[in-house]
Amino acid sequence: MQTVKAKKSKNEIVGVITAGGFLQYATPEMREQAASMKGRVVTLKPKAKKASRLIEHHRKFFALLNLGFQYWSPDVSLISEPERYIAHETARKFCELADKPEMYQTHGLDIADLVLASIKKKREGHCDPEAYKCPENYRYQVMIEAVFFDLELLPNGGAIKRPWSIAFDSMDQEQFERIYKGCFNVIWHKSLFQVFNDETEMQNAIYQHMEFL
Repeated sequence: MQTVKAKKSKNEIVGVITAGGFLQYATPEMREQAASMKGRVVTLKPKAKKASRLIEHHRKFFALLNLGFQYWSPDVSLISEPERYIAHETARKFCELADKPEMYQTHGLDIADLVLASIKKKREGHCDPEAYKCPENYRYQVMIEAVFFDLELLPNGGAIKRPWSIAFDSMDQEQFERIYKGCFNVIWHKSLFQVFNDETEMQNAIYQHMEFL
């Protein structure tokens, strides 16, 4: 699967200058980041109007993630797709070399699954799914399931999916709205359809969350 290359992530603090010269931060995380920089000298860089994004829509996106995160239970897969592929290809090749390729369907599938199950069981003793539960991991998963990621090839032949940066300099308002809609659909179909009667009720809950950002 190919995706459009997104710009690299930037560590930025974004907000809107309000009456009196005060800064309204886009997210609580940015406000905390600014607080940790107390005493540092910084420079404000105004965004060009033609390339700017709506700050309210940015806040709405994080309200969406916060809402979905409340109902998220991590389903941590302890077996990677490359491992699954290798196990089944090994079983398939073994049957072919034995001149009995049909055995893959009758025996090879089960053998590959038994090996993978054994590996998974060993890993379960060292993995705590709840330790994986954090807002950043949730955003990572939602963005990937919405197919907003870059596929990065590794030297060992594997590949990892890296979610796009949603920094203001990474995309314009139109692309950001497309990302919001895609992530909204993922969160709705993955979990929140069980919580709210319809998407309108979910949208109202998002607006309520925005009041706390």
